[in-house]
Amino acid sequence: MKKSNYLIFLLSVLFISCAENQSSVSEVDYNLTKPGIEVTPDSFSLFVKSLNTNDTLVHYRGLHQLGNAFFISGTEGKILIKTFQLEQIELFQAKYTDLRDIHVLSDSSILVMGIASPGHIWKIKKGEKAWRKVYSNMDSLVFMDGMDFWNDSVGLVYGDPLSGFHFILKTIDGGENWSRIPQENMPENLEIEAGFAASGTGIVCKENGIAYIGLGGDKARVLISKDYGDSWSAVETPLLDGSGSKGIYSIAFKDELNGVAVGGNWETLDCDSSKVYTNNGGETWHISEGIQDFRSCVTYVKDDTYISTGTSGTDISYNGGKSWTLLDSIGFNAILINPDLHGVAVGSFGRIAEVELQ
Repeated sequence: MKKSNYLIFLLSVLFISCAENQSSVSEVDYNLTKPGIEVTPDSFSLFVKSLNTNDTLVHYRGLHQLGNAFFISGTEGKILIKTFQLEQIELFQAKYTDLRDIHVLSDSSILVMGIASPGHIWKIKKGEKAWRKVYSNMDSLVFMDGMDFWNDSVGLVYGDPLSGFHFILKTIDGGENWSRIPQENMPENLEIEAGFAASGTGIVCKENGIAYIGLGGDKARVLISKDYGDSWSAVETPLLDGSGSKGIYSIAFKDELNGVAVGGNWETLDCDSSKVYTNNGGETWHISEGIQDFRSCVTYVKDDTYISTGTSGTDISYNGGKSWTLLDSIGFNAILINPDLHGVAVGSFGRIAEVELQ
């Protein structure tokens, strides 16, 4: 990054003091919204306005937006902030930690999740000088896949089954404390069943305490909660299954009833059923038409428009996931696109892009 841009960022966004394992943040207002642009979906193309691949040793998978600021997390414990106006800068680094997901509360508190043993969740509040570990799990088999929140207080983290049953953590105080949902409130896990930490989007919390978690393995199942994560049921989907690398990698919902799940098999990019959709709150799922390559992330844009992305490309659906067409052969690990059709996508080998639907 050029020094002039770096200085502008410091003056207009935040002051950062980085150390090897901790960082500080200053008083920041990330809620810099852009005016909405009303567009009727017809036929879009994907325009990559800028693409950074300078840090080719880092793989980015965590992506969250607050206002006009995009928070990005990845390998080597890196956390970046990017806006549409300015280049990204580093906010935090905890070496030897793979931060697969990131979430920002409306008060600018940031939570990040490390995936594997030891499994940690870190948090920093606005005005605090150092990151705090708010959850640690030293089990050698722990593997956390993603997180989402209903509001600034109540949220979930999920991971692969641990100690013989599904692993879901809940917080009711903004991530300060976490407790595991007990086994008796879970459906029995299958012999081979796990989540995927490909983009941190295998979990979604919707209105009225509803939550969805996508899994893979012997079956591609969706766990559903209707009471803020306190109890769960399981529904099978027709998405690709049958091994530990096959299943649901990402879920997005327009509302409580209409949603899409994507995935497949990261080891074999083309398959016959990598996208499914529901119109009844996840009770039944149907295979989509069109492109069925492996996809690691799906995001809702507006109306009935969804975008999915993965190793071999990026697709669009204009009809709620019923059918998909290829937007571009460029692919990412995770993508977020706003209703004004601007967004950010992140990927492996340092790929960070500002994207736009045109």
